[in-house]
Amino acid sequence: MSVEPELAGLREATGLILAGGRSSRMGREKLTLEVGGMTLVSRVHAALAPSCREIIMVGDGPDVPGARRVQDLREGREGPLAGLEAGLGAASSPAVFVAAGDMPFVPPGFVGFLLDRLRSRGLQAVVPRHAGRVHPLCAAYDRGVLAEVSRLLDAGTRAAWRLLENLGDGVEYVEEEFGPFGDPEVFLANVNSPEDLARARAAAGEG
Repeated sequence: MSVEPELAGLREATGLILAGGRSSRMGREKLTLEVGGMTLVSRVHAALAPSCREIIMVGDGPDVPGARRVQDLREGREGPLAGLEAGLGAASSPAVFVAAGDMPFVPPGFVGFLLDRLRSRGLQAVVPRHAGRVHPLCAAYDRGVLAEVSRLLDAGTRAAWRLLENLGDGVEYVEEEFGPFGDPEVFLANVNSPEDLARARAAAGEG
């Protein structure tokens, strides 16, 4: 099985970086913090760039060269589902990879693998699931799920996992194909707190 992204992916995929969180557990803006000599958000950008012809930053996070910025369409902070709505609405490609801006170890090959699986099987979403937990903010989506995202938000739902629940058989969960990409405990981890940051820097060989 090939794990490299198709060349077509460079033309047909959009990368979304969700950067609208409050960083309350970190106590300061976290996306500009460095891990392995790069900011968190720059590391995410670098992971998406090989497979995505455009990259969109959603929210008020720091600027990243080469990324276009859009804002949530709804007043107030409605969470990552609102960020997903704004990003899907701005995407010019039918296949979209969504990544939280605080995931410093997403493997570029994993991005391409999920996008390839999405396209080749005609799915609405391809989502990692590890140790019983789904990761909707490190996943590939068909842009057509936008209508369901908006419907959920209109109904007052903010949880991204509810989107997956509602898409039903249109979602495929990846659980057994992590091997070529490294340890999912590392590359599916978010940096939310000072303790998470310390672990990420250790994983990057710092200190």
